[in-house]
Amino acid sequence: MELSHVISDAVLGAIGLFVFFRYLMKLDLVHTLLWESFVLSVAVAAILGAMKFSGIQNAGGLSVFFQKMAATVGAMGLVAACWYLMNDQIPNKITGYLVIGIGFLLFALDEGFGIKTITAYIPLICMGLVALIGIYGLVKGRTKPALLIFAGVLFAALASFRDKFISDPYDSVDAYHYLLAISLLCFGIGSSYENTVKE
Repeated sequence: MELSHVISDAVLGAIGLFVFFRYLMKLDLVHTLLWESFVLSVAVAAILGAMKFSGIQNAGGLSVFFQKMAATVGAMGLVAACWYLMNDQIPNKITGYLVIGIGFLLFALDEGFGIKTITAYIPLICMGLVALIGIYGLVKGRTKPALLIFAGVLFAALASFRDKFISDPYDSVDAYHYLLAISLLCFGIGSSYENTVKE
């Protein structure tokens, strides 16, 4: 058992579930789907990761599966969710489902055909797009949600590149989990500035 990894992954999973039930469940169905495609994929991957680090090795493969989901379907959903957040709009159903569909197509290309560059570059591209959407939000006067989105992207980027400033591989794993947990919390709080009118 790797106790510190179990704890950090469990914290990440718990924060993801908290964000979902505290913030995302209040939104319009399609917008909830866009946000949760990222948040819940990360949360489930973290919970399974905690199980793996506690000694349940079979959970490792499933954790990787949901990590890939977060990097494809989730990343696409996050971009769309942030766009609608900055425009204070309820997502169009067709557009929302199309975005999720494209995400699943990217996931299938990676998982089914082994195109590994997808999970290597899609998250980076999507982080850049979310940052640009944050700038757009600032220009539109959506200051508070825009700053929270920036914070979410910043902590996600720090999590992704933690090896650049944390030399110990063991500590790097825990740092990844905690930084990503903060990122999810920022996105969750940011989503609370969304138009919450149900369809």
